[in-house]
Amino acid sequence: MDNQMNRFTNMMMGMFQKQGITGLTAGSDAFWRQIASGNFTVDAQTKAQAQEAISENGYWGVKQTSQRIFDFAYAIAGDDTEKMKEMQAAVEKGFQAATKSWGKELPSISGETHTAINNLFDEYYKSAGAA
Repeated sequence: MDNQMNRFTNMMMGMFQKQGITGLTAGSDAFWRQIASGNFTVDAQTKAQAQEAISENGYWGVKQTSQRIFDFAYAIAGDDTEKMKEMQAAVEKGFQAATKSWGKELPSISGETHTAINNLFDEYYKSAGAA
């Protein structure tokens, strides 16, 4: 996951630098707000790579991303439903923090991912008899 995130960040930072957008630190709110602004251009290859990455079967698509987040929560909490509720609350805090960093409502794919994660938690609670 670190490798995928580094590839994305490096791609965006390189693209910003080519366009004279400087002074951004990867991972900072200014970096994410620049992306959110849409005030930059991308070449066809970068656009194609990004579209593939967020596609239905892409690494950053809804299905894979929501599953990774849920699996991480489960790896920490295991079969302890109370800990899973804490993990779900942490995911909620994460989405709130991401929205703050983004500077406005997150893109629709983020909302879809958020819903998919909550569905995975709901399925877990049902299977654990804690619904």
